[in-house]
Amino acid sequence: NYNQRKSKFTTDVDRYNFPFSTTPASYIVQNINGVNNGEFAFLRGGFDYFIDNRNTLTITGSYVHGSFNNSQPQTVDSTVNAAYWSHSDLSSLSKMDFKNVGSQLSFKHNFAKSGHDITADLNYNSSNNSNISNVYSNTFFPSGGNKSNYTQANNGSGYNRYLTIQSDYENPISETTKFEAGVRGAIRNFRNDNFQYYNDTFNINASSRYKYTDQVYAAYTTYSFKTGKKWSYQLGLRAESSNYSGTLIDGNFNKTQDTSFKVNYAVSLFPSAFITYKLNDKTDLQINASRKINRPNFFQLLPVVNLSDPQNA
Repeated sequence: NYNQRKSKFTTDVDRYNFPFSTTPASYIVQNINGVNNGEFAFLRGGFDYFIDNRNTLTITGSYVHGSFNNSQPQTVDSTVNAAYWSHSDLSSLSKMDFKNVGSQLSFKHNFAKSGHDITADLNYNSSNNSNISNVYSNTFFPSGGNKSNYTQANNGSGYNRYLTIQSDYENPISETTKFEAGVRGAIRNFRNDNFQYYNDTFNINASSRYKYTDQVYAAYTTYSFKTGKKWSYQLGLRAESSNYSGTLIDGNFNKTQDTSFKVNYAVSLFPSAFITYKLNDKTDLQINASRKINRPNFFQLLPVVNLSDPQNA
């Protein structure tokens, strides 16, 4: 699969800053005209090997590549105490590139009874990414003379290694009962290097080199049954243990500072219950309750300052 796209957007921002203490009131008008260009390629292949009529081995592999370019020219007009203060021309250019290679090894065994089986899966994904962004700004006095100019640059790269091991068991005990169980382990190693520059000078305070390891181990069981022709139930329980460890490499450019930290969770239980009433052949009424966990994504875990827009950093 290959996809290529181009999108254009326009953004207008009118912002009023209220006066505070010795800071005067100011008014900022910001106009942005941006263009995004991107391409995305995906390739996947695999095969099944039928060992016999009850055992199947599956091997698959995938390759993903993406590249995205973003251009955001903008103008900024500032007014202080109702007097025209300055005009700025900004140019923001960024490029991101990533590659991912994935593989999966699966095994399935079918027992003699229909629907009675056990599976085992091993998944491994390895991705690398890089990004570059540059912001150029020129500010002029109301008379037209040059007031100031500066450049901001960001150079980043990173990787993500993700391993999951999982096994599931399914057994329809009878026409009205079913038992399911499984175990799963997920390990992720992540690293991100982010280097910020201001007027071609390295900004150590805004730069970071960060890595973390995230591990989650879980086991679950589910029991489903029906009573009569209308009512069906599903009761489940998942036990989970997880730990997270992260660090700013070399104390984020200060080797004497310990920046590592850990978050460990002992075994936690997550019960669930589903009750379904069949109104007719096409309509069901269901009520359920379950305990869940909302994990942060890797963007939320990055200690990186977004400086793509100096007006709204």
